[in-house]
Amino acid sequence: GLNGDDFLELGLRNGRIVYSYNLGSGTATIISKPLDLTLNIHVIHLGRYLQKGWLKVDDQKNKTVTSPGRLVGLNVFSQFYLGGYREYTPELLPKGSRFKNSFQGCIFDVQVRTSMNQEFKSPGTPEGHPNSGRSVGQCKDSPCSLIKCRNGGKCIEGGSTVYCDCLTGWKGAFCTETVSVCEPEHNPPHLCKQGGTCVPLPNGYTCYCPLGTTGTYCEQG
Repeated sequence: GLNGDDFLELGLRNGRIVYSYNLGSGTATIISKPLDLTLNIHVIHLGRYLQKGWLKVDDQKNKTVTSPGRLVGLNVFSQFYLGGYREYTPELLPKGSRFKNSFQGCIFDVQVRTSMNQEFKSPGTPEGHPNSGRSVGQCKDSPCSLIKCRNGGKCIEGGSTVYCDCLTGWKGAFCTETVSVCEPEHNPPHLCKQGGTCVPLPNGYTCYCPLGTTGTYCEQG
């Protein structure tokens, strides 16, 4: 951060998640809505591909941004930091971040990948083993003791991963989002055939048929 180098950072400021990156020709920033403090655990998805970045926090809507300029590569040579620095050294933070101090709290699971065709993995060598950290722990709690799965969902722990197993018709980190009748995970699935497009209606759905097909479900040639 000393010379305006490329960076990618995620932080917490004034109760909102702040995600910024700079590919060398200007900073792109996404700021979430305020966190729902009734949730004890927050789930954050973020990514970047070329100039486009995205951030989804809990059940908030996915937000996207495009970085300015023409540069498309993230060229970073410094370490990947999780949590806090060994000592608070604000000059190490990227320019303009305005974070006042390092993260303190619990991180139950982190998974990363460095290309679109890789699988997500836990960082460390061996995988999942922390290299070093400060003020980051699991707060001596089982994640499921802190999570409230809604609408009949069940909390599942597997290694360092924790998630809500939702009943049919619900999705999202805490089973608070309804599954549209047209989504692949809806049970039963929609019946649009031959490339027909499912379009949800207030009561049920309809099928938009491609040229050459007709019928309620585009089933006729």
